Amino acid sequence: MKELLQRSFPFWDGLSREQQKAMEQGITKTFCEKKTRLHFGGGECAGVQIIEKGRARIFITSPNGGDITLFRLMDGDVSILSAACMLNGMDIELDMEMETDCTVYTIPKRVYKKLYDESGAVKDYTMEMISEKFSDIMWLFNQFVFSNVASRLAGTLLEHRALEGSDVLPVTHEVLARDAGTAREVVSRLLKQFQADGLVRLTRGKVEIIDAGRLGKI
Repeated sequence: MKELLQRSFPFWDGLSREQQKAMEQGITKTFCEKKTRLHFGGGECAGVQIIEKGRARIFITSPNGGDITLFRLMDGDVSILSAACMLNGMDIELDMEMETDCTVYTIPKRVYKKLYDESGAVKDYTMEMISEKFSDIMWLFNQFVFSNVASRLAGTLLEHRALEGSDVLPVTHEVLARDAGTAREVVSRLLKQFQADGLVRLTRGKVEIIDAGRLGKI
């Protein structure tokens, strides 16, 4: 446990032994199966989470049930926004979906909040991480506002290519539409155009990238 916390938090070595012990004793381990969904916000803080193993998607949900992917968490990533509501005046409604089976460690709000109040290093780390994530989210929304759908879809395909480590993507049009922030029908039309242009090859339930270089220039 100590090794996980030391690896995950740059402020670990600067904590007192009592503070380190509080983190070690307070942290909990949860195994979440693929497709498990968690909700954060509404005044309820999950605490700070570490994805020890697996991949999770962080997204926001609209009133009509649609959602927009904000970012993903991979092996060893820390989810700091799940604890953001412990800060005064900050309450964020977020959802997390496990895209693979995940092992998740959680530091409860009460434990992390005490460290945040006591340690300047913890406070600096927390604010830096929250600012970094908000910067990423603002960049994403700028893409939705100012870039065209074809460009977003091309970027989404390349992101999934990196995640899978393969040119053959076992991904549906619905998932691509969700990640690109558009309608499934639009994705289907664009993918057919991409195929006609020699950029991808479409088969049932899969998209094969043929020319990643040209996709990156869209």
